[in-house]
Amino acid sequence: MDGTALRLVLAMQAAVPFEFVQAVAAECEAVECYWRESDRSFTGFVAEVWFSELPSAFAAKWAAVVGYSVLVRCVSSGPAPFAVSVPCTVPGGQVQLLGGQRGGRVRCQLVA
Repeated sequence: MDGTALRLVLAMQAAVPFEFVQAVAAECEAVECYWRESDRSFTGFVAEVWFSELPSAFAAKWAAVVGYSVLVRCVSSGPAPFAVSVPCTVPGGQVQLLGGQRGGRVRCQLVA
């Protein structure tokens, strides 16, 4: 297995379900937590977690449990001043991608 394939395998192992991100966010008093599609994430989705204060507890817990650190951004617009984006997998049955490929134009359909 070459280096690129090995990095991809290790990255996919680090992907966590959105429900887990949501639980940790709630435990650390996040203001808002939702998932969105991402062209840059190896899973195709990221969880956006917003905090009213610097999320030191979230960052420490995330690194201890998941095994990698998060980047905290201080933003001027949004639901709260601090935001964290983490790669995640979305809950099954919530989104259906129709045609296209990751990074290209694709239709996205929400499924009830």
